Amino acid sequence: MRDQPRARGFRPIVVAAAALVACSALGPPVDARAAERSDALKAGYLFNFLKFVEWPLIVPASTLNVCFVGSSGVHDEIAGRLSYQRIGTRRIVTRRVAAGEPLDSCQVLYVDADQLPAVAELIYTRPAALLTVSDAPDFLSGGGIIALFDRGNRLRFRISADNARLANLRISASLLQLASAVGREG
Repeated sequence: MRDQPRARGFRPIVVAAAALVACSALGPPVDARAAERSDALKAGYLFNFLKFVEWPLIVPASTLNVCFVGSSGVHDEIAGRLSYQRIGTRRIVTRRVAAGEPLDSCQVLYVDADQLPAVAELIYTRPAALLTVSDAPDFLSGGGIIALFDRGNRLRFRISADNARLANLRISASLLQLASAVGREG
């Protein structure tokens, strides 16, 4: 019987461990990258929605306060990449709000789907001139204005024209035409 060095038996384990370390150095896992991509898309959509909404005169002409409940990824995308941009004469200001916190200074509220139960009553009884956006299912029937959803690996959106009217907001016909559906819930 020939003695074989013990190191040979461990070689596949060492190679596998080295490969695992090398792969982890390449970047976040696929799921994390997909989540980052999804957050970036949602932030881009949110930013573009703002261009097609007409706020009443009670909204300040110098800033547009975009508030977030949950969804730190979407907030971080807007705050980090898009906050230097303007919508007309308005500078975008972002902030996170906790469930139950007053929304009087917000003109836009983005609610992460898993946070919706905590703020559902605020959405339904929102202050005037508050554009509400979420990726929660059935968001429009709960008083929301724009609902984001995935269909066929593409981000889409629905708009409740009635809920926008109740919030004293006018949504451009151009944006309404791009929506997958324009609902009449309210």
